[in-house]
Amino acid sequence: MSRSTAPAGPVRAFLVEVVGGADVGMQAVCDGEGTIGTGADASLRLSDETVSRQHLELRLEDGVLALTDVGSKNGTFLGGAQVRSFVAREETYFSVGASLLRATPIPVGAGPEPVTFGAAVGQSEPMRRLFRVLRQVSLGDSTILLTGETGTGKEVLAAEIHRHSPRRDRPFVVFDCGGVSSSLIESELFGHGKGAFTGAMTERAGVIASAHGGTLFLDEVGELPLELQVKLLRFLESKTVRRVGDDVARTVDVRVVAATHRDLKQRAHEGAFRQDLYYRLAVIEAWVPPLRERLDDLPLYVRHFLAVAGRPDFELSPGLRAALATHDWPGNLRELRNVVSRVLAGGELALGTGGKAEPASDAPLPFKIAKEQMIARFTKEYFQALLTRSNGNVSQVARDAGIARPYAHELLAKLGLKP
Repeated sequence: MSRSTAPAGPVRAFLVEVVGGADVGMQAVCDGEGTIGTGADASLRLSDETVSRQHLELRLEDGVLALTDVGSKNGTFLGGAQVRSFVAREETYFSVGASLLRATPIPVGAGPEPVTFGAAVGQSEPMRRLFRVLRQVSLGDSTILLTGETGTGKEVLAAEIHRHSPRRDRPFVVFDCGGVSSSLIESELFGHGKGAFTGAMTERAGVIASAHGGTLFLDEVGELPLELQVKLLRFLESKTVRRVGDDVARTVDVRVVAATHRDLKQRAHEGAFRQDLYYRLAVIEAWVPPLRERLDDLPLYVRHFLAVAGRPDFELSPGLRAALATHDWPGNLRELRNVVSRVLAGGELALGTGGKAEPASDAPLPFKIAKEQMIARFTKEYFQALLTRSNGNVSQVARDAGIARPYAHELLAKLGLKP
């Protein structure tokens, strides 16, 4: 498959991105020389097993991108025909193995050149700074804490930290600290022995042990109950895990990357999060800016979500593009992904000033978003009931909920509930 769209003026670089196959969303910018393959030193490193370690060589000269197959096993295809080499002067689609790629020219004077960090892309200065930091810290083994609003892409960045690290060929394990009931978190995280509790019919390794040799991503670590924060701190300091019901501690080699949308330093001050655990997690702390502070990146993200949806050729109307550029995006990239999905489903979209995108269609939401919305509704109803029962006494609400009083105040304010 190939298609060309003429660039506007002289070309200074090409953005090469995967728009079909196992690595949809992976991108790289070529402004000189580069390679595509599965090898660790490839400029655009793919996981597609049908792609060779060194599949294509790229060279940009005089605004033209020359691509040369360097003896790959499964070949390179342009317009359905297998080729050994070709040049891209305009937007061009081509295939390597089972992956479809697109090379897009970046004209001189078209704004900052996009910068990629694996599947993450940006051209705004905040993202450039963030990528510079993450590239450097990925090479080490320090614990990293990613902070920022919900939906800003922290899980994608955590995965890329792993992909750029020496542990890239070992497991990358994700654990959502806010997605498991408090009664099960310890068993899920640390594992349990057979017969450790009622219903424990078999042994369970736990997600920490499952990540041995690799990276453990603790999503929404701020939701971890206080009693388990002590055990997590012990693991981080000793690198040993003791399963529920076991007397023996096992050594585990794991790098931890954590993420939260909460201000853990403030929560530690309020007593809702252990201060020693916060400092142990935040050996390196990186803030991921909200979408409203990097609107220069909006067109790149729209193209990414269109590619992931299998519609890389889809064009948004000028009116919708203008509406997207002026929206405040309270849901960040997650909200943008939903907007793109609803547009592709044929729904007319109204982006209001109240922070909500209201579709005319009833397109289903992804599981994680639907779960978050359900939890949000439950949380508000739960605390409304506690307020009513306590006649507006916040101290009693905090005692009933088992949380610190300052945190109860914070939650009530966030939920719009008045004592």
